[in-house]
Amino acid sequence: MLFALLVLCLVLFVVLPFIGATVSALLTTLLVGLLLGAVARLIVPGRGPTGCLTTSLVGVAGGLLGTLAARALHTGSLGRLLLQVAAATLLVIILRPSRGAQA
Repeated sequence: MLFALLVLCLVLFVVLPFIGATVSALLTTLLVGLLLGAVARLIVPGRGPTGCLTTSLVGVAGGLLGTLAARALHTGSLGRLLLQVAAATLLVIILRPSRGAQA
């Protein structure tokens, strides 16, 4: 427990300021990722065993990939949002199990 607290303090007070990230930026990224994952799950039809945590992680990954693509393509805010949703949706499609594989 003490080790986990030490690691958390090290990350929050040493690593994040060093790389220029803030806790609010990380929380915003996680919140936007959760929303992107939820939108991606609504776009992709069908039921899957994907839980909330996986949906959030897929949304965060899609948001990061969409942001990278938007910066490379020099798009505006709307272009970035559309690329983020597209990336999250593509990740949901890739990560969902195929219909033939049933456990």
